[in-house]
Amino acid sequence: MSEMPPLKVLVAPGELRVDLLELFESVPQLDILLAAPGLLPHPPVGHARIAIEPHEPLNVKAVDAHRRALLAALGAELDRLPQTPEWETRVRMWMEKLGRADARVLHYAAGPLFSRLVSRAETSVVPPAPLTKELLGRESGAELDVQLSGQAHARAREWFERHALVADDMTGDVRALLEASWAGSLCSGDDLYHKVLIEFFREMLDGDDESDQNPLLRVMTPFQTTAYHQARGILRRFGGVFLADVVGLGKTYIAMALLRHFQDEFDQQAVVVAPPAVCPTWTRLAEEHGVHLRTVSSGKLEELDQYSRREVLVLDESHNFRNPATRRYERLWQWLHPGGLPSQRKVLLLSATPQNNSARDVLQQLRLFPDNFVRLPFPGESLDKFFKAVEDRRESLTTVLQHVLVRRTRRFIQAQYPDAQMRVRDAEGHERLVPVRFPRRVSGPEQCLRYSIESTYGEGLYDTIMNVLAQMELPLYGLGGYVLEMHAQDPRIVGFRQAGQSLRGLFRVLLLKRLESSEAAFRISLERLRDRLVRASENLRSGFVRVGEEVDDDDEENVETMPSGMFHVDRLRNALHGELERVQSLLTELGKRPASESAKLQRLKNYLAARDPRRHRTLIFTQFTDTAAFLVDHLKGDFGQVEKVTGGSGSAAQILARRFAPRANPGKEEVPQDQQIDLLIATDAFSEGINLQDADTLINYDLHWNPVRLIQRAGRIDRLGSVNEEIHIASFLPERKLEASLGLEQVVRRRIQEFLAIFGEDSHVLPTEDAPNPEGAVDAYVGTAFDKAEQSDEMDGFGRHAERVLQLRDQNRSRFIRLKEMRPGRRAATASKLPGVVACRMAWHWAFWRMPSGGGELERLSDLEGLDLLHRHGRMRSVEPVQAMVASRELGAATEEARKRFAIQAQQVREQRLLPALDHQEEWLRATLDIYGERCSGERQQKVKEMVNWVLAGQYKTTLRRAISHWRKEQLRDEALFQQMLRMVRFPLRTEPLEYEETVGAVVGVLDSSSVVESNR
Repeated sequence: MSEMPPLKVLVAPGELRVDLLELFESVPQLDILLAAPGLLPHPPVGHARIAIEPHEPLNVKAVDAHRRALLAALGAELDRLPQTPEWETRVRMWMEKLGRADARVLHYAAGPLFSRLVSRAETSVVPPAPLTKELLGRESGAELDVQLSGQAHARAREWFERHALVADDMTGDVRALLEASWAGSLCSGDDLYHKVLIEFFREMLDGDDESDQNPLLRVMTPFQTTAYHQARGILRRFGGVFLADVVGLGKTYIAMALLRHFQDEFDQQAVVVAPPAVCPTWTRLAEEHGVHLRTVSSGKLEELDQYSRREVLVLDESHNFRNPATRRYERLWQWLHPGGLPSQRKVLLLSATPQNNSARDVLQQLRLFPDNFVRLPFPGESLDKFFKAVEDRRESLTTVLQHVLVRRTRRFIQAQYPDAQMRVRDAEGHERLVPVRFPRRVSGPEQCLRYSIESTYGEGLYDTIMNVLAQMELPLYGLGGYVLEMHAQDPRIVGFRQAGQSLRGLFRVLLLKRLESSEAAFRISLERLRDRLVRASENLRSGFVRVGEEVDDDDEENVETMPSGMFHVDRLRNALHGELERVQSLLTELGKRPASESAKLQRLKNYLAARDPRRHRTLIFTQFTDTAAFLVDHLKGDFGQVEKVTGGSGSAAQILARRFAPRANPGKEEVPQDQQIDLLIATDAFSEGINLQDADTLINYDLHWNPVRLIQRAGRIDRLGSVNEEIHIASFLPERKLEASLGLEQVVRRRIQEFLAIFGEDSHVLPTEDAPNPEGAVDAYVGTAFDKAEQSDEMDGFGRHAERVLQLRDQNRSRFIRLKEMRPGRRAATASKLPGVVACRMAWHWAFWRMPSGGGELERLSDLEGLDLLHRHGRMRSVEPVQAMVASRELGAATEEARKRFAIQAQQVREQRLLPALDHQEEWLRATLDIYGERCSGERQQKVKEMVNWVLAGQYKTTLRRAISHWRKEQLRDEALFQQMLRMVRFPLRTEPLEYEETVGAVVGVLDSSSVVESNR
């Protein structure tokens, strides 16, 4: 008689947990019956109804939602399992068991089941829920359970079988889920690379709505459209974005498309703050594309009050708002934070040079982002501390910028979009598609216009000028040194006394720059200084002294009048008299030589004669209005139509731009040929945001101190859409007689050092942007400044990876969706000598770990290094099955080590984000609220506790610290402080998804007997 097969073990656990895989792994045959409601981390659709009608059938939608929720919960647990050999073996054993039908997973769909059951051959148990390893391991009596035997046991099995007969079989779904987990087969290196990219750039991808009907997308280039979608994702998360493509790639069009999106989708209107010369361009483009915006000149920020109801701010050339000590920054801050409250306006920052001098330039601009969105992703207690770590080279600025900045270089565009096209209008107004191209830039030593500065000023006069400048005391800008000691602490004195050395340095900078720029500019500066010295002497005789005068000639806003009795009158009188004599002596010498004899001017005329502006439309830049006027006077009549445009040109500036570059600045009517400008002389009011690419020649008339301005100027003609095959960028360089045979770099360094010697000790207190920069100056003249601005950087690297995932999404949608749905933690092995890499994440915080070949300690990589290494693996073929088994063991060990290390980092980031350290201002506020709360009771005491928790959360640090500083000056306490905090806590705290860490994927290189080859993907 044949032996009866053993009875199946029947389990009704309610929900599906990984514990079941361990508890029942030795059972030869098993049926698992699942039913709603179960205990699920995220109750699915329709389950709330069960609490009201617990015995009613479920509708189809609720049944399907429950089934998917069961699988999702099991998948999440599988993802978090330790990738040990034991668990890998266990999961694979279950795949086989489910495949052989030794185990079945059934889903009862007719209605809820609240019973739990574990039924073996002889007995059954009705356990408490949930059915876990911990539950079955507890002492007897810890939870109520019921042991069944005999008839009760038989009835329990009959109950199970009855429901199993009408249940749906989901064994295949569970088996597929196990196979798709990290313990399943290895995926390809390319699949893993793109899976990591999909997760890394998820915010950008989620912001890309394929149903977007934005009409501007039709006229934008492919790379501008990509930037638009990237920026949309960033704005949705942070409420702010940095558009930082290099000059000439169309940041204005990208911003305009974003404004049209806000207008059409959310009925939100924008105000644009821009340099005055750029405002008309914004207005024209807005009218052309149906965007209802308003513009405010960056010099007239008081007009912002007219637009207090507008929800979006665009800050064009945002690097001009990098200094919080300026009035313009403070005025903008107050508009963004009405009444000192957190900001709620979306902010678009546009700048090709967001970092002019230091990382703190970027910090001050990022602080303009709104407060009521997710905090910027940075490790550390506060944004200030993070940027301090950047300055100390302990952190990389890219850690933050990769999340909020869209930046591509021209080289990147040429490499990633070789076949891109753009729409242009012909002379008749018809649109046509043309290839995207950039002109070839001709600059560097061959375009350096060297001239003798000694010949410009006459034999011996230049040396005399330099000697006198070095001897100048500049008493008007160092009045603090003449204050009597008894008045040294007067509040009116302290400020300008501290600023004295800096002001002296700035005025020396001004004099030296104007000296090199033109005789006319230098002479006018000396005349103004002479007049001020005369006036100061007269004031002193009348018994008062004017303090607070700025280097800018017409700045009267902060000038105060003080009695002369507060000063050492005799010392000050002598200093003013001596300074006046020095200035007058220079003016006398300058008056002996007519300006038209300038060697510099003649060098310019020779260049223009060789490259005639009537054939090569030419733009000359100078820093000074006086030099521009001087050049117009001496160039008119010889080189076609000559005009100048300066900061004082007002509304005429846009007219001049159209006359000079009618193709780049189209209007309703064409500009007649006889009204077009051949040679335009401009100050730096025209160096930002103006399209002048009709020109093919640019001349920098002044000595370069810093390459940033050079790059901004060149961007006026070196732009997308230029019809010129090549553009020439020439720069003047002054040299001494004995330097004519020296190399270019030697002359540049000598000139900068000569100027630095004039500053003396004042050079140490100059603002960075005003200090002579020898290395930057050399870059500007030898041509490497442009190369450095265009060279690949970390953001370029991230851009390449972003383009690859966008290309996958656009060209292979089915594969993109498959990889997007692929479980995290998947592993790959490639036939290569490449070191392995493990990618871990917690929300926005990523860590990539390098697995050294041949073993050894894991090494932390930067995010870009990790993505680059994954990409290299992606180009390799996968290993054979034999090598895959070896790789699997190595991957498991490395992944677990990386997971442990990442867990420590993640906990530190979690603590810093949830309870960041308080500074002294915040500590004062907490202590003051604590004291006040102890004196309160009931509802008010509870409200004070909520305020303290709001402060401790640290989500509004920048705004709160500014407010606290004001409150302390006002000496607010108790009720007054309570009322101020009531206004603050109206802004809610936002939670960040920092609960879980996950391993996104891992790959290792395994060298087999076959040759290592890279695929052509």
